[in-house]
Amino acid sequence: MRIPRLRRPSRSLSGSAAAVTLVAASALLLTGCQASSSPAASASQSAGAKASDAPSTTPKASASPTAKPTPVTLTCDQVLTTAQLAAMVPPLVPASGYQPDKGSDAAKAVSYAGVACGYANASSGGIVAVSIAQPASGDFTSLKNDAITHSNVVPTYGVPPKVMGYFSVDHGSGVAQAFTGKYWVVASSKDFTEPGDASPVIAGVLANLPS
Repeated sequence: MRIPRLRRPSRSLSGSAAAVTLVAASALLLTGCQASSSPAASASQSAGAKASDAPSTTPKASASPTAKPTPVTLTCDQVLTTAQLAAMVPPLVPASGYQPDKGSDAAKAVSYAGVACGYANASSGGIVAVSIAQPASGDFTSLKNDAITHSNVVPTYGVPPKVMGYFSVDHGSGVAQAFTGKYWVVASSKDFTEPGDASPVIAGVLANLPS
């Protein structure tokens, strides 16, 4: 009795199976590559989102420095000398212990690092308050504008525009002002009833200002 031989599978079937296996393996490899690339892309997108969400810092502009007045270093015997005081008509003498009245131009001059001096009229005993200041430019302009608005121009206090003079009467006191360079000069007294009364004082002070 013959035993039937088993036939070997044909090579074509073996080749087909191998091809199927190769395709399946390639698909798995492609799937693995796609899966592994996704986290990297997500991380990149996340980093980009965080960078865009970060608040932008804008540098703050530095504040400009505040303008300050220039100190006046003259003493009262330099504002008006002894010889000048004696030549006044009537003569003036230094007023011992003089203090500028609160809210006066003399007090304002002191607040601008200026000097305020008092001189007594030898005849009437009245006080002549004299002050000099070099305010900051903004304050200087405001003082000049105020003088233009509330006072009368006095060209005899100096030669305009180098010296701009003004006179007014405030609460019974005559107030003479002169603006020259950066200086603000004021002389006030109840004895000043008209601009000419203050002329010798203003002229003496202007002559003693540092150049």
